[in-house]
Amino acid sequence: MSLYWYRRPRLVVLSSKSSVLEAARAMENNSIGAIMVQDRGRVVGIVTDRDLAVRALGHKLDPENTAIAEVMTPEPLMLTPDDSREDAIALMQQGNVRRIPLSENGRVVGIVTLDDLLLDEAAPLDELAAIVQAQIGEGGPIESPRSPARRRSLARAEATLARLVNAVQAETSLEDRQQSQNAIDTTLALLVQRITPGEANNFIAQLPSLLQPALRALPLGPDKSIDRKTLVDELSRQLGLDTAQAERLAGQVIGTIMTAISPGQADDLRRQLPEDLRSLFTVAKQVDAA
Repeated sequence: MSLYWYRRPRLVVLSSKSSVLEAARAMENNSIGAIMVQDRGRVVGIVTDRDLAVRALGHKLDPENTAIAEVMTPEPLMLTPDDSREDAIALMQQGNVRRIPLSENGRVVGIVTLDDLLLDEAAPLDELAAIVQAQIGEGGPIESPRSPARRRSLARAEATLARLVNAVQAETSLEDRQQSQNAIDTTLALLVQRITPGEANNFIAQLPSLLQPALRALPLGPDKSIDRKTLVDELSRQLGLDTAQAERLAGQVIGTIMTAISPGQADDLRRQLPEDLRSLFTVAKQVDAA
């Protein structure tokens, strides 16, 4: 479904020279949590209630004499009303944001928020929860890295990754956690590059947040040169295994990774892969049943 229904007949728009105080009053008067910032008919930023609280109030800036240009998020991610809800979810996951403005012919005409998508049941709850989880794992875009909240978030993210690494080590014959981490990284990198960008975004969003930045930085797929042999050969090279060991390991690692994502996402991933790679999912199931 398109984002047409998230057009707004009336939007609160301020210029970048407007003050923080004006933005705060506009939010209060209109019962909203974000304001578009537009100069000369072009969107240049978005300012949220959190921006005002953390970037302005938290730094003791004078609200009357501080322009919102100093606290806004510049050049926000944008979509159009013709884009889909799936596009919005993927972009929220990719950009670690909860609000995406909609533009039409260079003019802002609406905004879609995570709350909108939740209320409209626009996607399975696990997909929408992944957006929140990514922000928790990364501590949000403006948290101080030394803040207690940031440290707690990082500890949760590290614990989530550790569970996956430990599960791989327990499932395989690998000697230590570093080998297990290498096996996960290698397998995920090749799977992500083999599928389409949209599917890759959905897949990455369900993985531990500490894995996500490196995976999002990979070249966009689908790279059709990647097949079962590519994965087996790379695992063999990385971990010093013979072909039979590497092939068994590939199935075990994939099987464990599949337990970290939703069944629906696992099915979508299978459908994007060629038959020789899909067969490793069968190997994984056989290993799990053993």
